[in-house]
Amino acid sequence: MLKLERMGDEKAEIEKLLHIKEKLEKKIAEYEAELEHLRYLLSFVKKQLTEKSFKVAETLPQAKSLVEPSKPPTTAKQTIVLRATNGNILATLYIENNEIKVIPSENIKFNVNIPPFQQFLIDKVLNGMASKDREEAMAGKITPDEILTYRIIKDGDILKEIIIRNWREERRITTLKNSIRWTLEKMYEKMRP
Repeated sequence: MLKLERMGDEKAEIEKLLHIKEKLEKKIAEYEAELEHLRYLLSFVKKQLTEKSFKVAETLPQAKSLVEPSKPPTTAKQTIVLRATNGNILATLYIENNEIKVIPSENIKFNVNIPPFQQFLIDKVLNGMASKDREEAMAGKITPDEILTYRIIKDGDILKEIIIRNWREERRITTLKNSIRWTLEKMYEKMRP
């Protein structure tokens, strides 16, 4: 009888320990999932800070040497000349790796305050692509460091260069090329007497 009681006590103790083990494993899995989520959010916040710092730095007064456009890459994978309908060169796109550099024609001084630069190219096209990428990053479809970023280099109000990083998809090159050409042509038309 005593032996049976002891076996019953051991069985109850084993069941209790199994229950505790199950609870602990569940709790650990929850904490690991939360930790993974927190790491992802931290990575996203760091990326946003880098982006915002990058954009804020552009608005600070800069020395003349800092606003000069960088030299066109000599190892550009692709070079595209953007022309107005009258044949004038508006800008040249240099596409290399995951970066596009847009260098306006030296003969045309594009003022960034002339529409549709801000309203269309920046707000609708570039910010639109970046916003879509942020949503995809939040959904885990892409990593935060794959989000499209851009930088506008100016000398006062005169556009010197646009740098776009993480274009990722070939169709985006076509969209960007067409959007930039259309924007610059509209600006050019408004600048002509």
